[in-house]
Amino acid sequence: MAAIRLTGVVVGGARDATASVRRWQLWTLAEPLRSYLLAVTVLTAAAIVATPARTAWRASDVAVFAALLACGIVSIEATHRTREAQGTVVRDLQTVWYLAIAITLPPAFAVLAPVPLTAYKLWRVRRGLVYRRVFSNATISLAYGSASALFRLIPRDIAGSVPGSGVHVLTWTGVVAGCGAAAWLINNGLLLAAIRLADHRTRLRDLFANREAASSDLIELSLGISLALVVAINPVLMALALPSAVLYRRYLLHSQLVAQARIDEKTGLLNAGTWQREAEVEFVRAQRTGSPLAVVMIDIDHFKAVNDTVGHIAGDRVLRGIAGTLREDLRGYDLIGRFGGDEFAILCPQTTGEEARRISERLRDRIAGDPVVIDSGSHAGYIFRLTVSIGVSAMNGPGRTFDGLTASADSALYQAKGEGRNRVCISLDGSAGLNGRRAG
Repeated sequence: MAAIRLTGVVVGGARDATASVRRWQLWTLAEPLRSYLLAVTVLTAAAIVATPARTAWRASDVAVFAALLACGIVSIEATHRTREAQGTVVRDLQTVWYLAIAITLPPAFAVLAPVPLTAYKLWRVRRGLVYRRVFSNATISLAYGSASALFRLIPRDIAGSVPGSGVHVLTWTGVVAGCGAAAWLINNGLLLAAIRLADHRTRLRDLFANREAASSDLIELSLGISLALVVAINPVLMALALPSAVLYRRYLLHSQLVAQARIDEKTGLLNAGTWQREAEVEFVRAQRTGSPLAVVMIDIDHFKAVNDTVGHIAGDRVLRGIAGTLREDLRGYDLIGRFGGDEFAILCPQTTGEEARRISERLRDRIAGDPVVIDSGSHAGYIFRLTVSIGVSAMNGPGRTFDGLTASADSALYQAKGEGRNRVCISLDGSAGLNGRRAG
């Protein structure tokens, strides 16, 4: 009887485990994104299994490894109560410790390092999707394991395990910088591919190539090089780097949260309050310089039917699709915001009313001809062909207020909706009139 009960427990446990695996959010992702995430994770798991067997384990290396991991844990503990920005690329400064591990220890340690730190962070922080954290740390394992292997291919007279002095310490530092840059390229290249597979409309320049991201990456690299240098000289000196890493981590979290406070979380566009403030600044500048300026208001036609058909979560994906079209089709200096619900606002500096009308017609045609596909979740496969109604208001001289300009654009928008939707109406000097066409 005991054996039968034991078998039942094992079978029941296996079934529960299988059911738990099937509930992972990873399986709701569309192809080829799901296969890509799985492939990178499996490749990392294979590296984690294979590299330790090729490593000569020494007690001194294990001690340095444990100390660097402890510093990483202290950094997590010092900031775990500060909420991370969601829906964006988070720079958590853990790569400072990973670079030091990659340079001063054999490659197996660099491959293994993200495993305990990720597990600890999931236990203490518990925010975000687990599969995303697992994938992002799999890319780190591959990146810094590769950097460690690359460093050991460099001849000892150029680099080597000890920095040395004179010219050698300079070449050593240069090689470390190059290996850190290689790790950055591998890590961000793998992440970039996943982001593009998830949403081809994402503007990668906003995530990786803007000034703030570049400066953060350079500072993080310099901290990693400095830490690797002091650990290579004497591991005890790593304690000096810990306060700087923690303080800069706090600064990064604060700046990321401040930046995210400007953004509408569903679309990635400016939220209504931020759009209003920044648009008013542009309006005052245009008045001072006598430059033309236009406001465009956009409303998705019959958007309620989308939510009624597929629900609000899938409806949010449709909103993101429209937002992506706006970002792709408009100029870099146009201010685009989500004004509320299914309504968007655009401020076009250096733009006359006629130019704004042409821009709006191009947007209307693009949205009408570019179907939005729900590619994940329970409604995967749904395709929506949406249209928009657009109102335009232009500032053609002094005497207008910003509130009056936006109100005129809003009135023109409601006229477009009242006269059949899927059209552009333009208001010049406060009077709205049809100045567009309805698509067939």
